[in-house]
Amino acid sequence: MENIFQRKNLKFFIVAVLYVLVVIWIGNWLFLIGLGVIYDLYVSRKVNWTFWKRRDGKNSLFIEWLDALIFAVIAVTLINIFLFQNYKIPTGSMEKSLLIGDRLFVSKLAYGPRMPFTPLAFPFTQNTMPLTKGKSWSDIIHLPYTHLAGFGKVKNNDPVVFNFPEGDTVVVEDPIPLKLMFL
Repeated sequence: MENIFQRKNLKFFIVAVLYVLVVIWIGNWLFLIGLGVIYDLYVSRKVNWTFWKRRDGKNSLFIEWLDALIFAVIAVTLINIFLFQNYKIPTGSMEKSLLIGDRLFVSKLAYGPRMPFTPLAFPFTQNTMPLTKGKSWSDIIHLPYTHLAGFGKVKNNDPVVFNFPEGDTVVVEDPIPLKLMFL
């Protein structure tokens, strides 16, 4: 019994230290509230955070797929915010090396990721919704600009991904057709 208790505390300690390091990197101390969630997940287990699943017994195949889908959406969203993200070249500004419609994978750790301006966004979209061509985010909640520290320096001839200038309608009104993605 003592070995299980120590292993549970060790896992909590490791995850809590990693979480605190991420909170320090982000610089928003309000996220320290998450330590209570981590404590409950690893030590006390009072709250059923996966309320759609049974704690004891076998779950249905649908519930297992739902759980995997929820995990995948959260994992990919966090990877896109903090680690790397794919982008599609919308204009001919890099014609000598990159063509319109080309895809890039951009490391966000090199120069530091930007925190999202709003937490209300449709996952897996960058600017527009696939079918409606409308905005893929909501401006109900608007957070200030926050840029996290990176682990590299900008060098000459590095391609840089940036937001369109305010009021530019290239992304919303004239999106690149999907057939160009596969050329």
